[in-house]
Formats: sequence, C-alpha cells, structure tokens
Amino acid sequence: MSSYRLGVALPGKRTSAAILAPDGHVVATAELESDTPGDVIDAALEAAAPHGVTASVIDHVMFAVTDLRALNGLSTETGYWRGWPGRLAKVAAVRLGAATTSVPPLTMWPKELCERVVVASTCLSGGAMLDGSDYEPLDFEGLLAFARKISGIVGAVAITGVFSSVTPRHELAAAEVLREEMGACGAILLSHEYGGLGLVERENATILQAALTAPVAEEAAKLVAAVSQRGMAHAEVFLARSDGTIATLDNAVTHPLSLLGGTDATSVVGAAVLADEKDALVGMTNVDGTVRAVCALTDGSPRMTMGHTKVAGVPTGLSVPALVPIHASVEEAIDRAKDAPGDLPLLLVGPGARMFVKSLSPRIVGTALAGTVKVESPDNAEAAAAVGAASAPVVGEARRIVPLNSARLEEIRAAVREAARASAMRAGADPAKVALVSVEEKPLAYLSEPTVVMRVRAGGPPRDGGTR
Repeated sequence: MSSYRLGVALPGKRTSAAILAPDGHVVATAELESDTPGDVIDAALEAAAPHGVTASVIDHVMFAVTDLRALNGLSTETGYWRGWPGRLAKVAAVRLGAATTSVPPLTMWPKELCERVVVASTCLSGGAMLDGSDYEPLDFEGLLAFARKISGIVGAVAITGVFSSVTPRHELAAAEVLREEMGACGAILLSHEYGGLGLVERENATILQAALTAPVAEEAAKLVAAVSQRGMAHAEVFLARSDGTIATLDNAVTHPLSLLGGTDATSVVGAAVLADEKDALVGMTNVDGTVRAVCALTDGSPRMTMGHTKVAGVPTGLSVPALVPIHASVEEAIDRAKDAPGDLPLLLVGPGARMFVKSLSPRIVGTALAGTVKVESPDNAEAAAAVGAASAPVVGEARRIVPLNSARLEEIRAAVREAARASAMRAGADPAKVALVSVEEKPLAYLSEPTVVMRVRAGGPPRDGGTR
C-alpha cells in the first residue's frame, strides 16, 4: 500500500506543510500565518485532496519545530530558542570521576539557572582511562546513598563519566544502580549518548537535556494529538533535528537539544530537494522579502558549527546549523558562509523567497550575485522547511576516542560502526535499510599516544510506522 509523508514546519507565527508521495515528489504544500499546527495540516490536506491523497494514506508525519514552549527564557548566543516559555524538570547531576573536582559540576552555569534546574549534584569515584581501564573504581555505595537522597524529588538524573567517550561502562552501571533504587520515577540520561568530548561541556549538555525531557515530551504530545484528530492516528510521528535528520518522537524527546535549529536545518534540506542541488548556498527569507541568514549546503546537508554552543549561558559541545546572519549585505554573508573558494548556486527559500528574487535586477535573476553562479527560488520554496522535514533521513551516530596502539583496534572500530547502526534504528530507521553514511577518524594532537576521535554515522529511511 502506498505510504505518503507529511512534513510540518513550525518556526513561529508562519507555518508550512508539505505532503510527499512515496517516490518523493511534492504532492501539495500549504503556508499560513498561524502558529497552530492543526491549521496548516488542514490546509495541506485540503490542497492534496484533488490529487486523491487523504489522511488515511499518510503513514509518517515529520515536524520541524522552533518553539515547543518547553523552555523558560532560555536562549543561545547564536539566537536560537529565543525564549520557550514553560517549566523545566528538576535534575540531579552525577559525575563519575572524584579526582576531577578542580572544576566541579555546574561551575560555568549562571547562578539563577542552576538554582532553577539542579536539585542536587555529586562527584563520585568512577570513570575510564584513555585505554578503557578504570579511572577510579565505581563508588556503588555512594551511588546508593545519593539515589536515596534524591528519590521522589527529581524528574531526571544526568550521569557523566570521565572518558565515557572511550567506554560508557561506568555510566551504564551507575544507571542500573540508580534505576534499581529509584524505580521508574524520572528519566536517567547518560552523557556518552549526547556527543561532545570535553567532560564539562558534555556534562552541561546532559544536565540541560535532563531538564528539558519532561516538558518537551508534554509539548510533543500536543503535536501527536493534532495528528490523531485529523485521521492519522496510525501514522508515526518524527521530529527534525539540528543536522537535518529526523528521529521518532520517543527518541527525540529524550534528546531535546538535538532539536536546536531544526527548522533552519530542514529549510536547507528542503532547498536541496526542491532545487535538486547537493552543494549550494541557501538564503533564508523573511515575509517582507529580506534575507535573514545564509547557510551552506554540503552534500545535501546543512553545514554545522564546530560545537561549543552556549545555551542559556551554559557552554555545551552541541553543533547547530552554521547560519551567517545578514549584517552589511547578502553578498558579504555569501562570502562568509563558504568554507572554500568558488562560486555556488544561491537558493532562496522561506516566505519571502519570491519577493526577494523579484527585487533583484533582471540581469541578476537566473545568473548571479557576487560569489554565486545563479540565483533562484525553486517551486514550493515557501514550504522548503516542511519539504525538508518530510524528506529527511533517519540517522544515528556513535563517537569514541580510540587509541591507535590498542590491541583491540579493529574490534573497537567494528563496535563503533555497530553502535552507529543501533543508534539509527533506535531513532526510527528501517532496520532492513540502515547503512553506513560516513566514517571519520580525526587525531587528537594533545595526547601523548596516537589517538583518534572516531565518528560513525549510519542511517536510512524511516521505518514503516503505519498500522492501516
């Protein structure tokens, strides 16, 4: 039976939706001045009806969301998440590595945010060495005592171990101890699942994720309700992530910071799909026809920052789409968005895409601005973020720090590849179609022995979520 995808982009007051056929072509789009998901879904279904497409044949619904109303005044230095009103869960933080207290947990947090989020924190013996051996013995008694102290008063626990990027063994063991003592109350988040190699930035991201998990889940449930109320209760719901991929609702809400910049990322992916370009520059427009930012499209995906993003003043190792805001001129942003010389196509997307193109001199349209080989606004450019969400793949990732002189080097490499495949399947990829996307090994120059950071990505199309 044919399966269609519905993509919905909710960047704020201007929403869009797109319905894609099984072969990937765009059946219908809609774009509205509304911040209500149901309104734009209704408009897309109405536009698709003349093509014989109804809610009953839509088996996947993908949301790209900027505002889930789960953050209360949080913002980043790059301008994302400009204040998501809502509540934050109370968190307990556990660091495994008693010898690391020269920089205690939460040292770099703004005082007010720390007091709002963190109920208790502790630093206990544990963690790993670079070769995978124990940094310190895991303090089981300390974990039990801490679990009894926080049981019933926290909504989530964030566990961070020294060099858990080498082996997460102690994080996993600590989680078992806490779960056995605390039961099913609250989520337990482990830092090795959230990326970032530096201990403090990885720890910060894990604590923030823990604070956001419950409220984001509540808001995501409202999206599911909007889908179910429109005859798509059988469809599986996915959320777009900052790298232009998607993940199932259950997976995404336990990784809420991965949603950072989701609508910008899917705008870039949508531009690639609509213009049939793999490498280009994407200009994101406002309703009035101005360009707000430019992002590079590389091999069909948005170019990402190198991490070190601050969220609410807290340093994290997160990567977000590398947007270049417009200050002096579009041409300047084009130049800054490139990471190599050479001209590229400029694709305009968003609600003001056609207006911007019309404002250009006739001699420029279809040819070039400085630094480009052509300027164009593809069909359905206004709904590019929704198209990108609907067409995005499901991707999982695994990172490990790997000593190259390890006797188990090839075994470790194989394990990381398998971990990436497993991550993709947990995110909702079709198990039968998961394949490796990329394998990178980058040297760590500051260590005495030859060591690399191994990053493996695996992915595929979303699993069959329909139950028709």
